[in-house]
Order: sequence, then C-alpha cells, then structure tokens
Amino acid sequence: MWVTKWSDRMNINDITLGLRIRIIAGFRSGKIGIVLAKETQIVLLDIGEPLLISELPEHLEPAPEDPLPPGWEEFEV
Repeated sequence: MWVTKWSDRMNINDITLGLRIRIIAGFRSGKIGIVLAKETQIVLLDIGEPLLISELPEHLEPAPEDPLPPGWEEFEV
C-alpha cells in the first residue's frame, strides 16, 4: 500500500482533467488511471481496461510521473 495518511488523499478541488492518479482503496487498489471527468462527489477514471470506473476522491492519490515515453503503456500479464 502506498498511502497510509489521510492528508495524502485527494480533495475533489485538487483533481483536474488529465491528472494521473493512483487508487488506494477498494477492489482496484494500486491501479493508476487518468481523470476523464469529475462531478461534485465522483471522479471518472480510465485505468487502461475496457471499462471506465468511478471512485470517490478520498480513495485517490497523485500518481508518480509516467516513466514511459509517449505511446507506451505498462500492463500486467
């Protein structure tokens, strides 16, 4: 687990479109995604799977910079 402190979790006001984030709670914990949309309580994410997911902001944290060059993607085999 990457985050243990409440202060590291995201606030809906800090989230912007295109931001890379990491999910820190729930079934998809540890996945990194990109913010596609945000509402007043929910964030819509693309996590590189054939579905989009919605998460609460308190279940998210900023992700590290992408170490891969543009056009490359990391995935689990």
